Amino acid sequence: MNTALTQALPAGHDLPDSPLAPAVARRWVSRLLASRGLPPDGDTAAVVVQLTSELVTNAVLHAAPWETGRRPLSIRVVTGGGEVRVEVHDPDPVPPVLREPDWVAENGRGLFLVDAQADRWGAETHPGGRGKHVWFSVTVRDDEAPETPLPPDRGEDPMPVPVALPHDVHGSGPHKVIVLHGWFGDRTAFRPLHPYLDGDAFSYAFPDYRGYGDARDLAGEHTLAEISADVLALADKLGWETFSLVGHSMGGTAMQRVMLDAPGRVRRLVGISPVPASGVPFDAEGWALFSGAAEQPGNRRAIIDFTTGSRLPARWLDAMVARSVGNSEVAAFRAYLDAWALTDYHEEVVGNPTPVLVLAGGHDPALSPDVMRDTWLQWYPNAELEVLADAGHYAPDETPLALVGLMERFLAR
Repeated sequence: MNTALTQALPAGHDLPDSPLAPAVARRWVSRLLASRGLPPDGDTAAVVVQLTSELVTNAVLHAAPWETGRRPLSIRVVTGGGEVRVEVHDPDPVPPVLREPDWVAENGRGLFLVDAQADRWGAETHPGGRGKHVWFSVTVRDDEAPETPLPPDRGEDPMPVPVALPHDVHGSGPHKVIVLHGWFGDRTAFRPLHPYLDGDAFSYAFPDYRGYGDARDLAGEHTLAEISADVLALADKLGWETFSLVGHSMGGTAMQRVMLDAPGRVRRLVGISPVPASGVPFDAEGWALFSGAAEQPGNRRAIIDFTTGSRLPARWLDAMVARSVGNSEVAAFRAYLDAWALTDYHEEVVGNPTPVLVLAGGHDPALSPDVMRDTWLQWYPNAELEVLADAGHYAPDETPLALVGLMERFLAR
């Protein structure tokens, strides 16, 4: 049996704040349990998947109704201590109340089913009233458990509350812009742009995500929902009610999550070789390369070389790898891969009217101009594409002047 179930590792996943959320949660939990050694057709998995669906449905209907605007929903699963624990996090601090259901009604029985089938359940409000999580635990049946006993559950603590991330501010202009870095960099990845930014027209904030740069030791779940919440906390701290977003690579999908979680606050989006909201598909060989990059600097070098067209100097590749390794924490780096590659919420962005500029590198075979046309330009009616012919995946290093020129002309409209 898969020994991953014995490691008591938590896993988190962002959910769309829409009627699609229960189905997304069921699929993800089912795959996760199978990967950790629980048979997908077993009784334990069936109960966990059903009760997860009930709690997510409650969150969508009562805690974060999609009709009133999109707010962050997420799920957390911990295996350990002979049980599976599931937490559903939502922004409403009011705990649910168990009531006798109306057996004639089509719904309203979710919490009753959780109470009847789970071994334990409860609800905990996050510090400062920043939402809550409703949780349940189900004991793994003896005939489905791995041979090695599961260690104690360490999943009782709520997901970290949003924080205003460490950041730099460049400029003092009236148009506020938050710039989100990619998987391989921290906020210093944008330093080649600083000398050319128009600080009279724009104010740029460059944050580090948890696990990167000055936030390297800041604990977190390393999900898109967490990045979004932290970015919005930063915007609030800066007093920026409205702002535009720039996102490179992983930052491209993160900025879309921010846009969805803060309707009306985001003016424009600029994606630099941006990951689409559908995530990125991998074959087995590609996944091995990327998932091994957390522990293997050689994998990071191979990825950077491939995504820039295998044409740039070896010294630059070595410097990029050194910067990546030195500015990121290994566990966070690995967790963010799941966040940007495996999270698919593109149904939420289809038809969104926010103006979008997509900048693709002509030498990037991974997130190529064709990928941008098949994703971003299909989903955003007000999206436009510019191809940086002399860039690969790392335009801030490869073509900083062209990048700043295109970006600021678009933001100034």
